[in-house]
Amino acid sequence: MMSESSIAVTIHGRTFTFALGPDQSAEQVQQAAQLLDEKMRQARENKGAQAPLQTAVLASMNLVDELLKLQAEYESAESDIEQRTSRLSASINRVFETIETVEPNAS
Repeated sequence: MMSESSIAVTIHGRTFTFALGPDQSAEQVQQAAQLLDEKMRQARENKGAQAPLQTAVLASMNLVDELLKLQAEYESAESDIEQRTSRLSASINRVFETIETVEPNAS
């Protein structure tokens, strides 16, 4: 019997029990296990019959590759947002400077 702080998942035909960390939910672990299981199935299909360890390493490399690509996309988007925010802030400052310059003459 499992406690509420652990979960059993099936990956590549084998059942594993994982302890849940304080910031993990059973659903998160289940989703991760399903993703890894799918990646292992894809690696096995793409490379043919392999030892489970080789399949796991290939699947892990594919997942890390995806992670690195997503991190690069995130950093690029973050940089783009920072540049746009800076330009927007500069534009707003110019508008306020123009308003301040015009207001004293309007009186």
